[in-house]
This record gives sequence, structure tokens and C-alpha cells, in this order.
Amino acid sequence: MFKVKLTALAGAAGSLATLVALPTPAHAHIPLPVACSATALRTAINRANTLPGPDTLFLALGCTYTLTAADNPGNGLPRVTSEINVIGNGSTIRRQSATAFRILDVAGPGGRLTLNNLTVSEGQAVSDAGGGINAGIGTTLTLNSTTVTKSRSGSGTDGGGISSAGTLTVRNSTVNYNFSLENGGGIASFGTATISGSTIAGNAARSDGGGIDARGTLTVTNTNITDNAARLDAGGINAFNVTGTVTDSLIRGNVSAEDNAAGGGATTRGSTNLTLLRTTVFANRSFGNDGGGGLANRGATLTVRDSPVTRNSARIAPGGILNDGGTVNLTGTTTVTENIFTNCAPTPIGTCTG
Repeated sequence: MFKVKLTALAGAAGSLATLVALPTPAHAHIPLPVACSATALRTAINRANTLPGPDTLFLALGCTYTLTAADNPGNGLPRVTSEINVIGNGSTIRRQSATAFRILDVAGPGGRLTLNNLTVSEGQAVSDAGGGINAGIGTTLTLNSTTVTKSRSGSGTDGGGISSAGTLTVRNSTVNYNFSLENGGGIASFGTATISGSTIAGNAARSDGGGIDARGTLTVTNTNITDNAARLDAGGINAFNVTGTVTDSLIRGNVSAEDNAAGGGATTRGSTNLTLLRTTVFANRSFGNDGGGGLANRGATLTVRDSPVTRNSARIAPGGILNDGGTVNLTGTTTVTENIFTNCAPTPIGTCTG
């Protein structure tokens, strides 16, 4: 009798298993260690692109992945077409070649790349944007504790360090010493850019936006935008048709250099509506004929709230804030002082009278 019951129970269990099939995961997402070689890194990216679901690549600790040749036309590594998370472990990916190519390209619409604790260095786009990293329309690019440095865009294109037409997030990272042959020496964003806890420094652009050129949505928090240069407008930030905020940040030591340039610290233009909140605009310079050593507003709406604009300079007045056909609102505890020559023009701009 006891055996019969066991047999019946076993049969019932088998029937239940048949009726209720347990799902088998299509891809287990096992983290993939990547040996310290460019070949291993290329193989890992290609593999991740072909597997379903997100993949995590663990780079070798402190390795320098040296790219001596392009993997595909214009790019040192395979294009990222899936969701890939790279744990850098303090490693560097750099180009060392007489041949020009960028380091990374994130291809739309499905490319999603996250870089952690990594340095991307010495990329050089041939004829495209994004000397270090390019991210196309419909992509997501995230940098955590990552440095993009010493890279340059192709002829007549934007984003010496990074160009993004999708969603860009930069956290606790550094973008420095990059050069653009058009706009956005450090970063050129044509989509949504969120930058926090970061440093954008020592970048240069042949046209506008030495540090950042933004054309979409821009949110900057607790970030230093320092010592960048543009041949034309906006040594620090160029905001064109942008909605956004810059909060608890520093805009310092940026330069607009050409004769017809303005906005050493930042330039707002077009349908831009930008707010600076608790942000210091200090010691920026314009060598152009329009002034605006600190800030230049060209037909846009600029609100400066609880933010000092001080000790900026221009070859032609004003040294502080230039308003050219738009609206500048000075609110809260904002002060515009000690700028050379004069604080603002035309006057008055809010509480700024000269």
C-alpha cells in the first residue's frame, strides 16, 4: 500500500512538471573577464553584441589596452550594438597608431554602454564626431568615475572627447584636454545630457563651446567647468536651443578667443531657457568685440539665481554679463561685481547697473 502511494505521488509530480514548465533563462549574464590585450577586448565586445540581454565585461586590473589599428572603419573597437557594462578596474584604453580612429562607437538604436572606473585616451575621429566616444541617436551612454582625455573630433565635426545624440550621463568623471574641430571641445550633446560631480577642464573648440556644447536638455550639478577655450563663443558652455540648469557648480577661467567672440564663461542662444543656481562664474575672459567675459545671452532667456558673477574680463565692455536681444533675470542673492570693463550691458540688467 505504501509503495502504491509513492508511485501515485511520483506520477502526479511528473504530470505537474509537464503542465507547469519552469522557464529556462536564455542568457545567464555571467560576467566576462577580459585579459590584458586589445584582441581580448575586441573579442569580448563582439561576443557581448551577439548574446541576448546585458553583459558585464571585467577588464584586467590596471591594464593598458593599446589599440594599434582600427577594428572597423573609423573605430578602434567593435561598435557597441547591445547593452554592455564595462568594469574598468582602473584600466586605460588608448590609441597608439599613426592611423586616426576613435576609441568607442555606440550605435543606435539599441546600443547601451556603461563605463566604470576607466580611462579612454587619445582617440581621433577621421571625419566624424566624438574623438573619444561617439553615441548615436537612440543610444544610452553612461560614465561613472571615468576619464575621457586627449582626444579630438574629425574635420568640421563636434565633440572632441564625447559626442552624444542620445541620452548621456556623466557621474564623478573627468573630461579633459580634448579638442574639437567644430563645437564642444569636451562634450557635444544633441540629446539629453546629465552631468554631476564631474570636471570638464582644459578642452578647446575651433568654434563654440570649449567645454560643453549642448543642443537639447542639459542638467549640470556639482561640476567644475574650468580652463576651457573656444575660438568663437562660449569658452565654458555653449547652450543652443537648450532647456536646463547648472546648479552648485563652478564656471572659472574659461576663454573665448576670437575677435568676434563673446561669453568667456557661457553663452546662451536661440530658444534656450537656462538657469544658473548657486553657481560661481569667476575669472572668465572674452577677447572679442562683443564683451561678455562672464556670460553672454544672445536672444535667449538666462536666469542667474544666488550666483556670483565676479572678476570676469573682456576686451570690450561688459566684462560681466552681455545681454544681446534676450532676457536676463538676476534673482535671489546674485551679485555682479568687480568685472572689467563694466559689469553688464546694456544696463540695467536686474540689479546690475554698470
